[in-house]
Amino acid sequence: MPEQTIFDLIHTIEKVTYKMLVHWRESSDIDLGITHILVLHELQSRGECRPSDLAKFLHLTPASLTHLSTKLVKMDLITRTKDEADRRTTYWTITKQGKELLQKAQQDGQELHTQFFSHLSPEEQKSLLQIYQKLDRALGE
Repeated sequence: MPEQTIFDLIHTIEKVTYKMLVHWRESSDIDLGITHILVLHELQSRGECRPSDLAKFLHLTPASLTHLSTKLVKMDLITRTKDEADRRTTYWTITKQGKELLQKAQQDGQELHTQFFSHLSPEEQKSLLQIYQKLDRALGE
């Protein structure tokens, strides 16, 4: 068996991730991408946030986050409000509709999780998560 290279590993990870994203898009009637859902999740978890704080936490550029917000505002999933003390500062808040859509996305995601990971034992699933978390910490340093 030929030796595995870093490129083989990265390519395999990308293929699996891409296939999972395609399944998500095909199985869900939610007209949003995964990053939109992550923004909604963070707003629900953290409460009102500045876009710059969300960008740092989600490892996105402020410009890409601003682009994402256009669709979220248009769909009435978040609101943008200016800080009264400093009009240059904006805060985002998830709306009731945003919370409802996030709940549906999480239900859809749970069904897909069951489908995707049914080929792995619970121990393998736990190990996979631990490996990715360990790599994330190591690459973050």
